[in-house]
Amino acid sequence: MAKMTNLPRVLLEDILSRVPMTSMRAVRCTCKKWNTLSKNDNFTKLQFTQAAAGARECEFLAIVTMNCSLYLMNINLHGVYNDYDPSIRLTGTVITLDDSDRVVISRICHCEGLLLCTTEAYTSLAVWNPYSGQTRWIGVESTSVHHIKLWYSHALGYEKGKSCRIHKILRFARLDSERSVHEIYDFNSDSWRVLDVTPDWDVKYESHGLSLKGNTYWYATDKRLGDRFLLCFDFTRERFVPRLSLPFRSSSDDVVTLSSVREEQLAVLYQNCHTFEMVVWVTTKIDPNALSWSLFLVVDMRPLSGFRFYTGGSFLIDEEKTVVVVFDEDKNVNKPTRNTAYIIGENDYYREVDIGKITTGKEGFPHACSYVPSSVQINQPA
Repeated sequence: MAKMTNLPRVLLEDILSRVPMTSMRAVRCTCKKWNTLSKNDNFTKLQFTQAAAGARECEFLAIVTMNCSLYLMNINLHGVYNDYDPSIRLTGTVITLDDSDRVVISRICHCEGLLLCTTEAYTSLAVWNPYSGQTRWIGVESTSVHHIKLWYSHALGYEKGKSCRIHKILRFARLDSERSVHEIYDFNSDSWRVLDVTPDWDVKYESHGLSLKGNTYWYATDKRLGDRFLLCFDFTRERFVPRLSLPFRSSSDDVVTLSSVREEQLAVLYQNCHTFEMVVWVTTKIDPNALSWSLFLVVDMRPLSGFRFYTGGSFLIDEEKTVVVVFDEDKNVNKPTRNTAYIIGENDYYREVDIGKITTGKEGFPHACSYVPSSVQINQPA
């Protein structure tokens, strides 16, 4: 019987391309030959083809942060509207950045296959490609402000129009009612720079930014008038662009959270704090200067769940099924004990799926982002 190492290259590529993407680090660590083969462009295209075949069966991957840990989640919505339930299962803890338990991740930002990970102690940032295992650690030292225990908002994006993408990180924080700090990190220069920004808006810490096509969007509030809108940072021009309108009016108590569809469209979920009606829109056009919206789903949640989702929560969309999956805690608002995925569709379709125990003392609320493995390279310092 021929050994795996002696098989023809074409056959070996076909066999290894069927290995789940979450197990690729183990493949690469087996031997130098497999490591080299798995990073080949032809192999990557072949593996993506295998993954796409699985996606047609109504399965997709998500990365979820819960209890300061990262998990890979497999979501299968094939059973929606049929006689059997859909499935959401954790396929295991995502391999830690340094293969140890010393790194505790409190938040992540996702940008086309790359994750910007914030450590709980805020001693460093890491940009990580879970598919390739490539990591870049970044110091958080600031020349403009003493940042210990500041609640920074972070975003990962990239500059366009170059032969290759130049990734950048934006971070900002409100020091008090009058002062704020905005800084940008350039992967090429390996340094932080202070941006000249005088914000007339406010972004809550629990409001996660959503990166799409290299730029990042937030749900923001006008400091003086209280109006609510979408705020966009253009990483190519390194500035916040004029405000973008939302397809609804909202108050401070309403739920508003952002997601993406196939990393091509922006989606927004709105839930009224009084009626509990949930409405989801998806963009038909998106660029840093203009948006247009299409209504995706309207559901009265009062008879279904009987409670309001958390403002800093997250959701994913399945366009084919017209289904929204919302990640939150259980309905015991005063003392929740379980993280829960709520699957919501047309004609009052509603299911709850338990996705794990809430660990006391950890930063709460599960946060999920749709994940497509990518071979994009992380710019490394010279």
